[in-house]
Amino acid sequence: MRRGRIGIGPVILVTIVALTLGVMGTWVFGRTYSGLELQKAPFGRLSYVPSYDPIQDVTLGLPMDSGSNKVQLPDKHIRALLVYPTSIILATGGKNSKVISTATPVTTLAELVSLVDDPSWIKQTGSVITMYAAAVFEKGMHISVTAPTTTEVTMQADPGVFLAVNTRSRLDIDGVYIHASNQDTPNAGSRVAVRADLGRPFVLANDNSTMTVANSTFRYLGRDWNSSYGLAWEKGSSGSVSNSLFEHNFIGIYTDHTDGLKIEDSQFYFNSLYGIDPHSFSTNLLIERNISNYNGRHGIIGSDHVTNTIVRNNTTIGNGLNGIMMDEFSDGNHIEQNTVTGNKGDGIVMASSSKNLITDNVVEHNRVGLHVRGESSGNSFADNTVAHNQMAAQGVSLHGNNGYGNGGDWSAARIVAVWVITLLIAVLLVLATMANSLRRIRRSRMAWEHNLALQGRLDRELVDL
Repeated sequence: MRRGRIGIGPVILVTIVALTLGVMGTWVFGRTYSGLELQKAPFGRLSYVPSYDPIQDVTLGLPMDSGSNKVQLPDKHIRALLVYPTSIILATGGKNSKVISTATPVTTLAELVSLVDDPSWIKQTGSVITMYAAAVFEKGMHISVTAPTTTEVTMQADPGVFLAVNTRSRLDIDGVYIHASNQDTPNAGSRVAVRADLGRPFVLANDNSTMTVANSTFRYLGRDWNSSYGLAWEKGSSGSVSNSLFEHNFIGIYTDHTDGLKIEDSQFYFNSLYGIDPHSFSTNLLIERNISNYNGRHGIIGSDHVTNTIVRNNTTIGNGLNGIMMDEFSDGNHIEQNTVTGNKGDGIVMASSSKNLITDNVVEHNRVGLHVRGESSGNSFADNTVAHNQMAAQGVSLHGNNGYGNGGDWSAARIVAVWVITLLIAVLLVLATMANSLRRIRRSRMAWEHNLALQGRLDRELVDL
């Protein structure tokens, strides 16, 4: 009998099986997958109702939630100071209760306090102005609300109280804290926020007016109703915002049909819906070096034909949905050099928006880093750093961008672990195969020796016979 040897065939077979398992393990476990959470989060906004703008409402004495598609009754609690170049009208419930003639146009809130001379409408204590009625400046007036003359404006949190310029007027705000009298408002993103805000005051530039804001703070302003969202530029109005803080408002800044507004070096925190919201055919905006964090929904959103706008060097962190979004045919915008991190929704989103240039942004720790959906085409994504998101990109290729550590990406650590485990298993299988072969050889040799001994005994017995 030939000497027993371990066959090479079983070892080759085990090696092939181990390599196959390694390849399968690399494909299955070599990528980092994490479940995508949160695509839409209900907010419970009020339904759309055709309505006048708030200046028309307060002039007619109508409640701030009045629709324009049916007859509304005036409310005597709705009061307004309608300020014209040569007169001040005190309107109550849509009726003129008093008219004050002015020799020269009013230029400050302090002058308005002095001329009205009735603290139930507006009063001043030191450098603090308190408003109990709307103040609307009309027809080319220029109003300054600036420190040190005025350092704080408190607006009573009652329906019909707000500050506005209308019809080619101008409002300059510098170094002032403007807020509602009632600061007990829901947290950003709360569903009850829109149900509790109808009495909250706001600031508005309307009908080709100009509003400039610098070095100021705005808190607890705005509500979910037409043009009343916080600070708003409407119907061809424009201006600028710089070095200012917007906290706990309904929307930090809202625009509608605005051209050339600049929003720079400002901060937007904990606003109920959005931080910065260019809207409805706004164009040529510059949104630069702002921080828009921890707002209820998006940090920065351009929606409904927002065009030719630059969104640059901003930071959007920890917002309830997306960091930066272009929505509803917002085309031809530049989104560049922004930091978009840790938002509960996606990082940078193009939704039914085309021909936007998205470059040199850092997009990390979001749900989807770069997301394109809806009727979107011709968007260019280049040189963005997309890292540690649950998914790198959806609806767009990551080609031309720097992506790493995202869910679904290949992980060197995982691949090494798979192959270390595969090699260990292969070694164990080979050793087990060799051990099994040795046992078979040993049993075969023992059987052969036993048979040989038995044959020898039989041979001796035959000799003895």
